[in-house]
Amino acid sequence: MERSEGKSDQNPRKKQPKISHKAQIFLRISALLSSAISACLMLTAHEEALIYGLSMSAKFSYSPAFKFAAYVNVVASAFSLLSLGVAFVIIRRGNPINYYFVFLHDLVIMSLVLGGSAAATAIGYVGKYGNSHAGWLPICDHFTSFCNKVSASVILSYISVTFFLLLAVISAANSTYDRNVDEQI
Repeated sequence: MERSEGKSDQNPRKKQPKISHKAQIFLRISALLSSAISACLMLTAHEEALIYGLSMSAKFSYSPAFKFAAYVNVVASAFSLLSLGVAFVIIRRGNPINYYFVFLHDLVIMSLVLGGSAAATAIGYVGKYGNSHAGWLPICDHFTSFCNKVSASVILSYISVTFFLLLAVISAANSTYDRNVDEQI
């Protein structure tokens, strides 16, 4: 069989992903909101309880993992706000190298938020179920409001990770798109 030169190319062309720029903006705003709300919930997680006649308190600042999760979400929401402004400029220019830098940004922020979420999940698990081998008792039966706030914060943090993952995938796809292909056709 003979190939006609007009029908097939030696180099397959990469077509632009069909994901619109509005989806990127929506995901960036969603990541910003979920990170900010997660940080606010963690930063305000505080409760006092009377246990065996002693006044005890639970605060997010008592755990380095909770502090890390809170601060990472603050950083993620700040950088989401920054990337939202940058996204408008990059989307208008459409240069693939710019999308590569946005991809790196989204990947780094996603990794940080994932690390903070995982650390908070580990400590939250110990707070809820304790650890009989280490002699740590669960505290969530005494500090339900604190544990509920921390749980909601961690859930929102994982939702934020999902948004950043989707943004990284979109940015990676856009960075491989050759915009000169449209001009050649």
